[in-house]
Amino acid sequence: MARKSKYNQSVTEENSVLKQRIYKVGVYRRLSVEDGEDEINNSIGNQKKIADDYVLHTPFLHIEKYYADNGYTGMNYKRPGFEEMMNDLYNGVIDTILVKDISRLGRHYILTSELVEKVFPSMKIRLICINDNYDSNEPNADSASLLLPIKMIMNDNYAKDYSKKIRSSINAKMGNGEFLPSAGSIPYGYIRNAEKVTFDIDEETAPVVRRIFEMRAAGMSFNEMAKVLNAEEIPSPGNIRYLRGITKNEKYAKSNWIRGTIRKITNDLVYTGCRIHGRVKRDRLDQNKTRRGQDEWQIIENAHNAIISMELFEQVKAVNEQEIKKRETFTKREEVEDDMRDVLRDKVFCGDCGSRMSGRKGLGRKTSNNPAFIFFDCNQYHDTGKMQCSSHYIRQEDIMSAISRCLYGHFKAALDFESLLEEVKRKPKVVSYQRQNLDLVASLRAKATHLEAKKERMIIDLAEGTLDKTEYEFIHNRLANQISQIQVELEEAQRATKELENIEKSAIEWIDMLKNQWYLKDGDIDKKLMDLLINKIIVYDKNTIKVEVNFSDPFAPLQEYIKNVEEVLADAV
Repeated sequence: MARKSKYNQSVTEENSVLKQRIYKVGVYRRLSVEDGEDEINNSIGNQKKIADDYVLHTPFLHIEKYYADNGYTGMNYKRPGFEEMMNDLYNGVIDTILVKDISRLGRHYILTSELVEKVFPSMKIRLICINDNYDSNEPNADSASLLLPIKMIMNDNYAKDYSKKIRSSINAKMGNGEFLPSAGSIPYGYIRNAEKVTFDIDEETAPVVRRIFEMRAAGMSFNEMAKVLNAEEIPSPGNIRYLRGITKNEKYAKSNWIRGTIRKITNDLVYTGCRIHGRVKRDRLDQNKTRRGQDEWQIIENAHNAIISMELFEQVKAVNEQEIKKRETFTKREEVEDDMRDVLRDKVFCGDCGSRMSGRKGLGRKTSNNPAFIFFDCNQYHDTGKMQCSSHYIRQEDIMSAISRCLYGHFKAALDFESLLEEVKRKPKVVSYQRQNLDLVASLRAKATHLEAKKERMIIDLAEGTLDKTEYEFIHNRLANQISQIQVELEEAQRATKELENIEKSAIEWIDMLKNQWYLKDGDIDKKLMDLLINKIIVYDKNTIKVEVNFSDPFAPLQEYIKNVEEVLADAV
């Protein structure tokens, strides 16, 4: 019996190590108020140290990126760091998530379970929870994962309990007048005085507030007021926050006064010295806020210095109520039969300034015989009191007609494409081209298999001494280069073979969308179908409309394919 070569054994072991996959790790860290007294142990910096130490002592892990969410609840996944990490997972930047423990990933039992048990396994993502002794790649991961649901339920209950405690504490402070919102939530006209737990009058903006109330009391419309303030270049609430560094959002760099902002100011009791809490409520950290009725608000009178008198506030309130009553006389009795505003929401844009165009109801007096209708106009024009851009007024039926014409044009093209595709697939040149590529793929695969077998034989020859190390390396490198070149040629041949198949696949999806989703439904469009088919509708002056669809027809790729086939076959002659 031949003696087993130690050299051959060492080569095999070395190759095994070289073939071991290196995992691209993303370290995720999170800290929020839910962590309470354990804030130091759970600090962002401490989580990083724990992760770094783990990777240092665990082979085949390489940290590609760190992600952090500081001050974000674990009861939902609306966190910038988490969203960035998930985006990197989808794009292949990382393939492994490393966390200190499962609570860093999230405290919501249902959402976190969905990630751990469904999302990550379907994406073939490795999850490591250091303090939970959990690694989804380990053989005992299934048994270890039995403990994770228990821990997640505990985390969920902990977060709910802590949420109740925080809410109770805040409610108590609100009742005693000891609660102040963050600086970004302080009403325009005031500044935050954290030391005295109150609002101080902002000498720069308070005069603007007084002037707004005085103009409204005199009967000036919100649009007219916006015109005046913008013409005088008085910073709006959003703009003043940007200028003072309270927000860095660039959209506020050139923020103008709009009617909605002015309306909100004229309806706010805070300017009479009242502190108001509880306008919105949220029962749990993972829930959205909902508005409360005024009878549910907590109103604390004389909580801070007033900017206007209660008498002036009541005058403005009377003007606002009178306008509402006046508008009621213009409201039609009947509703618009085909109100498509919800379907067209966030789809219609101004062709000049790029702003969204909102749908509004055209109203006639109750005594009028003219039916109500829906029209769209530029939000920039509407909100700035007609100071910027122009109306770009257009009726809803004109928009829907433009969409129908666009889709019908694509539908006719789709029918033509079906017959053209079948004709192309039967062309002798295309059949010959496809056959050549299939033969080439088979030939290249055979060559690659033959060369791989040679490489395997060389390892045996080296171990048995038939080849010395120098000869082995020379021949091995030459074969490796040949195999690499064949792989390039093989990929190109496979791409060419699949090209027509891919064109056909995209065409089938395109035709299905238009025929089955739209045409066979009598051309009716709901919100789901609108989002599927239409990217945006751009409205220019003089009722000119451009409809951008969410798909591209495959005529151009098919024509390019035919051209390539003819060129290849011509070169082969």
